[in-house]
Amino acid sequence: MSGEDSGKKISLKFIQTLNRHLPTKRKTLKELLLEDRPSIKNQDGTTHYFDKKELEKLSSLIPEREYGALRLPLYLEMSSSLERGNIKISGRLECRIIKKILDIPEKNGEIRDSMIIHYPHLAKIRKEFSTTTQFMFTM
Repeated sequence: MSGEDSGKKISLKFIQTLNRHLPTKRKTLKELLLEDRPSIKNQDGTTHYFDKKELEKLSSLIPEREYGALRLPLYLEMSSSLERGNIKISGRLECRIIKKILDIPEKNGEIRDSMIIHYPHLAKIRKEFSTTTQFMFTM
């Protein structure tokens, strides 16, 4: 194994360790709204509980027909490939929701599969949706 391969393997292991707080399987907004105590199991064996009021607030941002398409928590991706202070959001529905939270107007016909937000936006997102968003680390 070359030094470069060894370094990549170590980096991947480090990223996996950083992401142990993420769920083994995400649930949809529709599923979580039906639970008395909405929660998911994390890779590290802990349980993550969602605030019911946050789920209801999220549900007010999208049509009911899309509740089954929105998987939670929303991932806020921090990557070594991004400039410092930038966070990536992936998914069309997820991007629409983040734009609504941040009051970013939709442009006519614009459909985005991903978007970059900047560190200052994080405070608003995490303040309003602390249990329905989680950081995910990538390379």
